[in-house]
Amino acid sequence: MPGRRAFLGGALWAALTFRRPAAAPGQAVPADPSSPVLPAALEALVDTIVPRDQDPGGLDAGVHTRILARLPRDRAGLELYRDGLDLLDRLARGAGALSFRALPAAERERMLSSLTSGPAGPETLGERFFHRARRDVLAYYWGSVVGQRVVGYRPPLSGYPEYADPPRGPEGAQP
Repeated sequence: MPGRRAFLGGALWAALTFRRPAAAPGQAVPADPSSPVLPAALEALVDTIVPRDQDPGGLDAGVHTRILARLPRDRAGLELYRDGLDLLDRLARGAGALSFRALPAAERERMLSSLTSGPAGPETLGERFFHRARRDVLAYYWGSVVGQRVVGYRPPLSGYPEYADPPRGPEGAQP
């Protein structure tokens, strides 16, 4: 009998592998995070915020799967992502593309930049969504093993050293 972890892993694999096309014009993104439409749009968002270049990107770090895993426990976050990804698809269709995912990377960047908030902070749906998505993507990326390798961060293996006893240099002097 397969364990719970194997079942959930298989369900996630199926959701990410067997995708339907993006939502048709006028069709809302489903509220169910296991729907293939939400993961596809989320992958495009993550890849736009932290693209792969000479270093691994957000998709390589599994950021999209971590966000998808958290959304069922965060109804407000799920609704914000669903509405925000739907907004991105509507904006993309207005620009002549089939979906946000179908846009070239530079166009996706420009579209996301258009959602940035003004001096009063995030007020519109687009501004709130961009603020939350950017925060989530960057937090999950830099918190991942992949992100930490990019900057050469090696977390301590047994807790943090005492602040009162800083490490000494090669000749006993503090660095």
